[in-house]
Amino acid sequence: MTRPDLSPEAKQTFQVLAMLATILVVGIHYKSDIPDVVELSGSTWNELGQEFVFGGLARVAVPLFAFAAGLFYFRSDQGTLDCYCKKLKQRCRSILIPYLIVGFVATLALLVLKLLQGEPNETSLSSLCSTWILHPPAEQLWFLRDLMILVLLAPLIRLATNESNAKWMIPTISFAWLFNLQFLPIVEGWYLLHIETLLFFMLGCFAVRHYSHIEKVVAAPNKILLGVTGLWILSVFLRVLWKPNFDLWYTNNWGMIDLSLHQGGILLGCVALMMIAARLRYASILYLSGGSFFVYLIHEFPLRAIVERVVSKVVPEPLSCWFITPLVVIGCYALAVVMFKFLPKWTTILTGGRGPTASLLKRPAGTLSKRTILKQAP
Repeated sequence: MTRPDLSPEAKQTFQVLAMLATILVVGIHYKSDIPDVVELSGSTWNELGQEFVFGGLARVAVPLFAFAAGLFYFRSDQGTLDCYCKKLKQRCRSILIPYLIVGFVATLALLVLKLLQGEPNETSLSSLCSTWILHPPAEQLWFLRDLMILVLLAPLIRLATNESNAKWMIPTISFAWLFNLQFLPIVEGWYLLHIETLLFFMLGCFAVRHYSHIEKVVAAPNKILLGVTGLWILSVFLRVLWKPNFDLWYTNNWGMIDLSLHQGGILLGCVALMMIAARLRYASILYLSGGSFFVYLIHEFPLRAIVERVVSKVVPEPLSCWFITPLVVIGCYALAVVMFKFLPKWTTILTGGRGPTASLLKRPAGTLSKRTILKQAP
């Protein structure tokens, strides 16, 4: 019996989704001003705007990454020891090696930066190695560390999401996520495993047996898209109005109302962004999406330290986010195309085998033309 699989349209949607989520992650890391007080009147329009876009709308990026990672891991998982070992080897190449390379460069760059600034270096070799392996200065790498742990735990996650256990395991982890209950210890400044990545990776595993739901989202009519997107925007807007300085990233600066609005906005946003991605399946976008992991790897430190110093000379720091984010996104994707063209071997090693596929420019099956998009059912 042939095992069901995602349609070409759904697979392409996830490619575009990765690109959109990557752009949102860049914006999150280049945020330059945030509200400091709970009173709305105490915040500037710039602070509120950045909080709405990058502190609210953009927060769907990590859940979508985790969901896609779980979905595509278990999509071809056979549940055998041989398959587990094979996948573990593949993920070491596609996640661990990029993590170690970028982490090493970031750690070395931090050391050099301290030397150039004349700061005393009292860091031991063992401390440097610990920083490199467990908490490198490139902050986006926390997610890759989480993914490697999830891959190691894959057999347990498969067991937790089978037909009998999913009925209570998924609601339990969902409850912990909804109330931001981080039950695992912090190791070198990062949770051993963040509750959000655990939940959405598990949901990705669960979704392997329910492809029809994903296909319905991909094929949803425009009126559904508009409705879900409107609710997503409204949820984020109300959260910003209620608590502009909301923050749950290793803090307790949140209350139940704002947390509920935030988590609800993430759920709505994941569905809405998937619907949006399904309408952006142009061959050129699919081609560029192959460089998304490259952009994800290089957009943060040390690049951020350089770009922010340069831009701060011409743009006031509180406003710099609006200029730096598009600059970094465009520059990094352009660099990805150049690197894959002229240094394909080394770039492929860095990205764990990911990259643009030239054949995509010939419009693969299921790719939309502009005319098709304009004629989609309302």
